[in-house]
Amino acid sequence: MYKRLLTLLFTLTTMQTCFAQSKSIKDLYWDYSQIRMTDTEKPKVIQLAEELIKRSPELTKTQLGNVSYHLGRLYEETGQTEKAIPQYEEAIKITPAYYVPYRALGFIFVKKCNALSAKINEAGKAKDSKLQGELYAQYKVVALKALPYLEKSQACDPDEETKTIITNLYRSLKDNAAIASLDDRLKKNVANCVSLLEDEY
Repeated sequence: MYKRLLTLLFTLTTMQTCFAQSKSIKDLYWDYSQIRMTDTEKPKVIQLAEELIKRSPELTKTQLGNVSYHLGRLYEETGQTEKAIPQYEEAIKITPAYYVPYRALGFIFVKKCNALSAKINEAGKAKDSKLQGELYAQYKVVALKALPYLEKSQACDPDEETKTIITNLYRSLKDNAAIASLDDRLKKNVANCVSLLEDEY
């Protein structure tokens, strides 16, 4: 009985995949775009987005950037943060002016920084200077990943909280020169900001 149930489940999954592949890319993208922001449809949207990514050569640049971003967002919202990161990175690579994935990625790395910071404090309390040094080295790598994404987001959509986070990260890295030149960098980054990727059918 169990074996039969597994066979049926496999057959249904295969049929769904074949059906998605036989649909025109226009119809598949339309189906995805109609429900991508629907909270109750997240598993289905993820499935549609993954199918679209598999057929990426058939998508326009804007469509692919859109799907990559939303797939990253859905992974993140469903607790699959590590799977979200490459999707956000891909969205930035495809549509570099679209600043929304920059913010998402920046805050993923900020969370990682906060977790490492807590461990650094614990190592300090335990007077384990070796572990503290190792954790700080990891922290520095993650903080330096976060900062360019946060700066692009801040330039395109200024927010006092984000600017404070940026400044605090540079302080934790003891980089006062970066703090002093921050406003100039933000002004340069203001150019070429896109807040919304229009759908193309």
